[in-house]
Amino acid sequence: MSQNVPLIIGIVLAAVLLVGIIVAAILMNRSDKKKNKSEYSDANADYPAAEETPLWAVADAPEYGESNSKQEPAPAEEPAPAEEPAPEQEPAPAEEAAPAEEPAPEQEPAPAEEPAPEQEPAPAAEPAAEEKSSRTADDQTARKRVKPAAGAWTVECKREGEYVAVLCAKNGELMLSSETYTTVEGARSGVATIVRNITGNGNFLIYRDKSDNYYYKLKTAGNKLLCVGEIYRSKDQCEKAVESVKRLAAEAPVSDDVVTGDEYLEYVPMPVQTGKSGAPGKWQIEKTAEGRFRAKLFAGNGQLMLATEEVSSARAAGGSLEAVVKNAAEGNFVIDRDKFGRYYYKLRNAQKSMICIGETYDSLLSCVKAIETVRRYCATATLA
Repeated sequence: MSQNVPLIIGIVLAAVLLVGIIVAAILMNRSDKKKNKSEYSDANADYPAAEETPLWAVADAPEYGESNSKQEPAPAEEPAPAEEPAPEQEPAPAEEAAPAEEPAPEQEPAPAEEPAPEQEPAPAAEPAAEEKSSRTADDQTARKRVKPAAGAWTVECKREGEYVAVLCAKNGELMLSSETYTTVEGARSGVATIVRNITGNGNFLIYRDKSDNYYYKLKTAGNKLLCVGEIYRSKDQCEKAVESVKRLAAEAPVSDDVVTGDEYLEYVPMPVQTGKSGAPGKWQIEKTAEGRFRAKLFAGNGQLMLATEEVSSARAAGGSLEAVVKNAAEGNFVIDRDKFGRYYYKLRNAQKSMICIGETYDSLLSCVKAIETVRRYCATATLA
């Protein structure tokens, strides 16, 4: 036993020495880390946190992690992870609020306050183009018109290539409108023809529509239609309007202006639906109290749909009937408005001369439906 004592003492001393070496190595490692850490902090202080810190964080963090995991032989002492709050002390991103405060360029949207040019679309408010394009829409209000001269004849544009001559009373009330002309000069020349027939041997004829309103037409001695008057609530008002026209027409000057009136609304023909159920329509040719003739189209329920202009013979009325059937099939309708804002249609031939005028309707949709009904009955109705 005594012989083993020196050996045991040697082993113990060797173990103590080994422990001392390990402890010294650990202490040196810790001091190296502290030194690296202070150098790292100094280096960060020398550079702007905004730009350099992210690069350090990305480049160095893995290296610290690797060195710690390799030199971590004694888990009990695990000093490195405990003292590695470097990532926590890395509030450099928090101080990176400097760039976040750089929203100066974002608040620089002075250009965003440049909606001045957006409010500048005064041209967009140009109703002329817009209202012109939407003239076939239902429930559309009349386009803002330029009023003709009071107490004068004025040429009014109904749409491109179509002009009428209108006569207004001295109070500005519209009295009558002429037939359609293709040029301004044609409309002005038409005024002279109208005046000659008003003061000469032309004929004023008064008509009543199905709503018990009255209007007049001026025709030549040869029964050619020259112009149509406005709508009046009573026959007496209509007759007084005729007398006013007779007094005013000759003395009223012809204005040099060409004004914009309510445009004709374009009717777009649809295929005629002839297979609908119900009684077929019928045509009748009747003789008037004045000994003239006209053709009338009635619906299956007996309602009057339209009447042709009066002519001198039953044969001529038959010719008018054929003209109606032909042009109705081709869809040669335009829609106009009276002074009360109601809609009515005109059936015209290919030369745009009026064949007949329809009834008045409160809405554009009702007027269009009436045209479709007329076209359907024209295609199937027989002469009684």
